[in-house]
Amino acid sequence: MKIAADACTLILLAKASVLEKGTEAFKVTMTAEVYEEVLKGKGKMAEDAFLIERLEKEKKITVVRSLKKMTEELIKNFEMGKGEASVISLALEEKGMVIATDNRQGRKVAKINNLNLVGSLELVVALFKKGKITSEKALSALKVLETEGWFDDYLIEKTKEDIK
Repeated sequence: MKIAADACTLILLAKASVLEKGTEAFKVTMTAEVYEEVLKGKGKMAEDAFLIERLEKEKKITVVRSLKKMTEELIKNFEMGKGEASVISLALEEKGMVIATDNRQGRKVAKINNLNLVGSLELVVALFKKGKITSEKALSALKVLETEGWFDDYLIEKTKEDIK
């Protein structure tokens, strides 16, 4: 599966210590706009930014250019961030790509455009089901996502059930 991830999803998966396994299980792509957003974390000495940079240098995450005009139209028409808009424009251009975002507006626009969509929680479950992480690791990752993200309690509980 080829995934185009936004910054929030990459950062959350890195904080949950499952991003590296994610790059083994899926072909992970980010746009140049997302990469630029992630690298801002280096100024704050954020471990996730350094991990994502390393994975890009090791060619485990690919950085691609999005369609600038389409990205700008999505920003204007849907009041979205540049990173989310660039990921959606990439998926509109490359059929079959799955968008990884937890951003509410990004998810809405993906659904409007009938794009394949996953979030951090679904990716943790997918890694568990593929045997890339243990149930203990998956549950540990969920604890981090629960703390670091803004997921509703029922989504966390449902995801725990999917892992058990």
